[in-house]
Amino acid sequence: MPNNKLAKQNREELSVLDAAALRAQLQEANKTLWTDTFALGKRNLENTSRLATTRKRIARIQTYLRQLELKETK
Repeated sequence: MPNNKLAKQNREELSVLDAAALRAQLQEANKTLWTDTFALGKRNLENTSRLATTRKRIARIQTYLRQLELKETK
């Protein structure tokens, strides 16, 4: 249950950001995913669920970027 609250909070935070801020968030999330993937390969990643969480965050950010893109074309 607390995870759903966090996801809802993240969605609300993302929904108020503009495209530039979303792109910055996307770049940061991609960097985190890249770093965590290498840490997993070296057996240094303690919380492996961070990979899935980061992938979901990337997908969520990309969704909001696409929504903004579609809004601009209308």
